[in-house]
Amino acid sequence: MMNTSQKLIALLSGAALLSVSSLAAQTATTAPVGYVSVTVNGTGGVGSSAISVIGVPMVNAADTSGVLTAVAGTTLTSSGASLTPGAFASTHYVQITSGTNTGISATVTGNTATTLTTAQDISSLLVGTETFEVRAYNTLADVFGAANESGIGSGANAAAADEILVYNGAGFDIYYYQEGAAFGGIGWRTSTNGFTDQSSALLPSGLGLVVKRKQSADVDVVISGSVLTTNSIVPVEAGVNWMSGANPIDYTLADYFGADGGDLQSGANAEAAD
Repeated sequence: MMNTSQKLIALLSGAALLSVSSLAAQTATTAPVGYVSVTVNGTGGVGSSAISVIGVPMVNAADTSGVLTAVAGTTLTSSGASLTPGAFASTHYVQITSGTNTGISATVTGNTATTLTTAQDISSLLVGTETFEVRAYNTLADVFGAANESGIGSGANAAAADEILVYNGAGFDIYYYQEGAAFGGIGWRTSTNGFTDQSSALLPSGLGLVVKRKQSADVDVVISGSVLTTNSIVPVEAGVNWMSGANPIDYTLADYFGADGGDLQSGANAEAAD
């Protein structure tokens, strides 16, 4: 969950595009777009590093949308679609935009002209008539800039640079912007590999990022994109979950989990509860 300040700088409302013909006037709407500024805290001269947990409350514009005509296991079918085969494999996710489980999503591992194959089996949550959108995951380059336009502290290795920690389900993958190294070049790297470009590393929607900043001053990271206008369902799994809102608004605990805690395990104290 986000515990650093998030300021809404600008948000362009959905544009109404008016097209007039001799027969009729038609109006089409587009998704709201804009940008937000997320503050990454500096040390303020106290200690060697400061920890911020931030979110990515903007999404990429949908690459395609449609209506499901059938679901079976990890295969979602849209018989009226005309998709480019293989275009979305492992870089995109499908999100359901209507029906009882609006907001559920799954990673796309492959696609044909009319089907999407997903990493997760969400078929039991669907009836096969829902609308959907397919969009690319945000990447390190999308959020922090391919050339570190965000101004996050760079360094010759992870120990010298600001670190971006992305939870992988068992631990953290650590990314940093490499600059000034004797070998490995300039660009986004991991703490375990200073040679391979990581600018396309995926940042799943709804995932909180931990930023370990080693410089004194705060830095504002400007994140641009589209505003998600539907609900977003993020699974809470056993163990530690690093969550963030997928929309550029303030959230309360009740907004996340419901006033009664929803399906979270309650208890007499923190030790006994989620």
